Amino acid sequence: MKKDISTEYQLSELILLMLEGAGTPEQRRRLAQWLREDPEAMEYYVEYMMQYSGLTQPGDISIADLPQETVSPVLETSLWLALSAFEQQAEAVEVARPAPVLPEPETRSAASAPTAVSKFSLYSLLISTAALVFLIAYALLVPGGKGKEVATLSETLNARWASPERGIREGMRLSTQMEPVWLREGVAVIQFDNGSRVVLEGPAEFTLLTDDQIELRHGRLFASVPKTAIGFTVSTPFSKIIDLGTEFGVKTDPEGMEVHVMAGKTMLISGTAKTSKTQLEVREGFAKAVSAAGSVQDIALKKEAFVRRLQPQTQFVWRGQNVNLADIVGGGNGFGTGRLNAGIDYQGTIDLLETFTSAEGPKTYVPVRSSLFIDGVFIPNGRSQINSNGMTFEFEPTNGRYWLGVLNGAWHQIALTAKVPRHQLRLNGKEYGTPDSPAIYLSSNQGVTFNLQAIREYTKMDIRRFTALCGLSETYRDYWEIMKQYPHFPQEPTASFYVLVDGKVRFVQQDMTPNDPARRIAVDIGSEDQFLTLATTQGRDKTNNGDWTLFAEPFLELQE
Repeated sequence: MKKDISTEYQLSELILLMLEGAGTPEQRRRLAQWLREDPEAMEYYVEYMMQYSGLTQPGDISIADLPQETVSPVLETSLWLALSAFEQQAEAVEVARPAPVLPEPETRSAASAPTAVSKFSLYSLLISTAALVFLIAYALLVPGGKGKEVATLSETLNARWASPERGIREGMRLSTQMEPVWLREGVAVIQFDNGSRVVLEGPAEFTLLTDDQIELRHGRLFASVPKTAIGFTVSTPFSKIIDLGTEFGVKTDPEGMEVHVMAGKTMLISGTAKTSKTQLEVREGFAKAVSAAGSVQDIALKKEAFVRRLQPQTQFVWRGQNVNLADIVGGGNGFGTGRLNAGIDYQGTIDLLETFTSAEGPKTYVPVRSSLFIDGVFIPNGRSQINSNGMTFEFEPTNGRYWLGVLNGAWHQIALTAKVPRHQLRLNGKEYGTPDSPAIYLSSNQGVTFNLQAIREYTKMDIRRFTALCGLSETYRDYWEIMKQYPHFPQEPTASFYVLVDGKVRFVQQDMTPNDPARRIAVDIGSEDQFLTLATTQGRDKTNNGDWTLFAEPFLELQE
């Protein structure tokens, strides 16, 4: 829907005519078709209905006094009971959703006079209006079918079900109003026919209620809902979460529930069937908790608390985290399986590195065959090969020497006779080289190349960008009184940093010193890019002594 005044006016007029009971069958068909075919019109409809409901509802209202979200009133218990009775007697009506063409409603004589609207009818209409707000994705009310196939169990990983004799397996169709299903352990992905995708993490108990509603009685799930399926609902014993085009996680147990919104926004309706309800909007970057008693409070968003994707062939489970390149240097998969203080030597082996003396590096490119994700390592010195495809890059001439190797950690290079204690390296006042603050210690002159395509194959996801901090550790200044005793340590070491993608410069910072603030790196990665290269060189001092250089928090951001 083009967001111009005339179009919004036309849509508003049609919605209001329906609410006032004055719309003709032709206008009703036009509205249903508009909402079915235009996701932006559906969004406008949802906002309109929420405002209308908030302005016109009678009865007791419970409003949550919570910051940063829009809070709207909802129906009291008596009206929920009335709504239930009303829906059971209501006529079946057209549903606005992306599906095969809906049957035409019964036609009425255009010449017949409008029916007078009684007070009871207005009250019933008001109840129906509130229900529309809660269902969101529907243009008109419709009861859910029983026993209708609405989804597919698309993927599982180490899944164990409570009733294996039922033959639950990948690829099977799932129906509404099935008996509660227990996923004892593992992960299962349910793909709804409307495009919504739910990832359940065992132990979890759930039931498919309708073609766009799932009940989570216990456990965790992550829902990814396209705009064409706005209104997808997750019910828990303490709340309903209605999607408004989002990605969100839900956790529930006997103590209460939590909702964490990673993208878009949701409508949270707290309270049980026997208590008054509170409706509020939860936007991207926020999270709420609802207690068993129905109280709502702000909580910290946990971006990595829910399984979002899985790759059964590689046993890969993604919770929203980035690929940690330091972990890969330590022999891992980028998600925590690498060893701290392990790294790559210039025989292409990944192991613990403990030799601190400076050495002359090889003059050729060294493949690293022990890792799926590392293409190779090299010593930058003039024109140097930087990947296994034979690409080269023209670095400045160096002395061809390096300290230690490419390391997942924070050891610094020192002479064997020096009395500098081992310590974590530091940039901008923060220590790096720990599990929580990873770093690649890449003392000049060294380079390492990562295989981006191999990472894509492993995760089955696209790579959005590479991010990191680079610099010389500030701790060099802390130990200057010790190091100045040795003439080969300069008072101000320098080093240069390079980030290359398929042999092209995407970032370069030359001649940094320990007195310079760390530089932030953000390099976009395209779908066709194959190799990411990180390199350091000795800088203008013409020596690599004192180059405590590192790439801190070197991450690849994944994109669903």
